[in-house]
Amino acid sequence: MTRACLRECVRLLKSRPQSPAMKDTYSPSYLATYRRGLELIRTRYPRFFIHLILVLLLMISIAAVGASVPYLLRQTTNLLVEDSGEAAVGMIYVFATAYAVGWTLSNMMEWGKNLASAYVMARCDAAVYSSIVRRLLRLPYQAQHQLDTGVVMADVNRAMSSFGLINHALFWTITPVVIQLCFVFGILWQVINLTFAAAFILAIVVLFTLTYRIADTTTRIHKRFYQTHTQLSEFLAERLRALYDIKINLAVGHEERKLDQYLSTYVHTVYGTHAKLSGLMGGQVLAVGAVLGGFTLYTVSETLRQRYQVGDFIMITTYVVQLTSPFVMIAAALIDLKKNYVALGDGLRYLDLPTDPQAGADITLDHQQPVFTLREVTLRADDATSAMPLSVEIQSGKMYGVRGPSGSGKSTLLRTLLGLEPQAAGEILFHGISVRHLSPEDILSEVSVVPQAPLIFSGSVRENLLYAHPQPVPDLELLALIKLLDLERIGGETSGEGVLDRDVGVQGRNLSGGEQQRIAIGRALLRGTRTMILDEPTAALDSAREIKLMQALRSRVGTLVVVSHREQVLVLADEFIDVESYKAPILAEQGN
Repeated sequence: MTRACLRECVRLLKSRPQSPAMKDTYSPSYLATYRRGLELIRTRYPRFFIHLILVLLLMISIAAVGASVPYLLRQTTNLLVEDSGEAAVGMIYVFATAYAVGWTLSNMMEWGKNLASAYVMARCDAAVYSSIVRRLLRLPYQAQHQLDTGVVMADVNRAMSSFGLINHALFWTITPVVIQLCFVFGILWQVINLTFAAAFILAIVVLFTLTYRIADTTTRIHKRFYQTHTQLSEFLAERLRALYDIKINLAVGHEERKLDQYLSTYVHTVYGTHAKLSGLMGGQVLAVGAVLGGFTLYTVSETLRQRYQVGDFIMITTYVVQLTSPFVMIAAALIDLKKNYVALGDGLRYLDLPTDPQAGADITLDHQQPVFTLREVTLRADDATSAMPLSVEIQSGKMYGVRGPSGSGKSTLLRTLLGLEPQAAGEILFHGISVRHLSPEDILSEVSVVPQAPLIFSGSVRENLLYAHPQPVPDLELLALIKLLDLERIGGETSGEGVLDRDVGVQGRNLSGGEQQRIAIGRALLRGTRTMILDEPTAALDSAREIKLMQALRSRVGTLVVVSHREQVLVLADEFIDVESYKAPILAEQGN
């Protein structure tokens, strides 16, 4: 991983708005945000344009059928009120039947549109979610360490549906009304006159402009709304990780008071947001009512003067209701449009973060060279660096004990060896090649790791042992490993094949700490690498199991690098790395 790439990744994360004050600084253009979202969707959903066009054609058909319904009702009404002979009776039935069929067909097609648009939106949601989560999984370790879980979850969940909702507002809410407006204009021009049709369209355009202006004022309102939701997500995510600490510190009452403060802010913000939106929407409804009332009264007046037929009055009134009623929905769609642009932008910013470099296909490791060679290496931990450089060779076939007090940098050393943390200075070689020229994947394909706090996933013992394993492993081999790790009675389960299917609970809650550590060790053993790095692997084990397990690891793995505070583990080492003083390896006493 290049240092410049990592610096850029951390810079982007630190510039990521995390507070209300910073949130307002991010304001990309709507077109740029949409175009970027579109590029993302096309990558994950290649048939998006085809499906979008098909849905649009369906909507044009719905608009045409919907616009014809009031006209058919007009024709039926005029024939009914006119003094017509028996010859016109047949036409009355024809128009009445056409009216009923048109109305039924229009509503049936509307449900078909809803079904088709739901599919397209779901595919868009999946594409956005997949792209962001994939990028998060491939971030450098330091960048992942900078992420705030609550903020990320809130951003990703909102961004997931934002692109689909933007398209729904643009193409499936606003566009059908515009198309229907064109059909209505043509019908009014032919049936009434051009002046009336133009005045009607002008009134609708004024309403649309007013609706847009109302929506334009809601952007900041929605930002504050989102910030409040994000703060609640952060609060909950942090407390869920700290439930044990809250319990042992008798802090339940303290946390409840803090929760009340957060919820008070939430209620105040949400109420204020909706109060402002209600005022804006109320003004828009008054404008729609004025247009509806004006054209209705005008049509009544002209009908009473017998300039319009009764059927004309019914048709015009129906069109007024048909085209003004959706403006409440259009206003909501435009408001949501602004909101979804904000959400999409917040999600897409994660795609700006650089990823880990790809594994080098043309890299050949020299396994005759030491596994790791450190030359005057200064460790970096966040913004701090170690005081003294470290020079050491980790040879194949040996066990190295890494020791030092808490906070001295032992875990940082392990992450630096794996390429997950950059060294501040010096050089690290992995089988003769500089770590700077390797990706973490290059190193981790040769090295198994047992972390200090391994994560056990929900599922069975088998699924956890085989986590990310590239090939199936026979049950006999897994049962032999279970026996080696002394996991035959894991969670109280008796020995036999049933142990592999034992449910470990959510994040391994059905298991003890020692059982979780042994599953992590088994997971590492199944990878079959020549080198294994372990960070406090036996902290939750009793002495007998600890010695037995470490001896088994020594016999099965060529090179071991073990961080531990346990003397009975360190005494098995061939050499020591004292991180506190960064001395050269100390040879263990003979006989150990």
